[in-house]
Amino acid sequence: MQLNRLVIDAVKPVGEYSIIDLATDLSKHVKGGAVSIKVEEVDIRTEGLKVTIEGSRINFNGIQKALKDRGAVINSLDEATVLSNGKR
Repeated sequence: MQLNRLVIDAVKPVGEYSIIDLATDLSKHVKGGAVSIKVEEVDIRTEGLKVTIEGSRINFNGIQKALKDRGAVINSLDEATVLSNGKR
């Protein structure tokens, strides 16, 4: 089983770091792909993010840890694509 696409709804603290910094951190856990982050809403303390990750292999545990280390919180997993390796 290989996780190849993931769309995450998350929030991060305002002003502590840029979405470029966060995308760079997340990309360390993706082989052969890309990380896209869109700011969907902003309030006084947080920014609502839509994080789209695509690649030949995504390390979900690494993604979770990278978000947590930056103080971001996952609200929901909105999409996931998993390719089967055909083995049982």
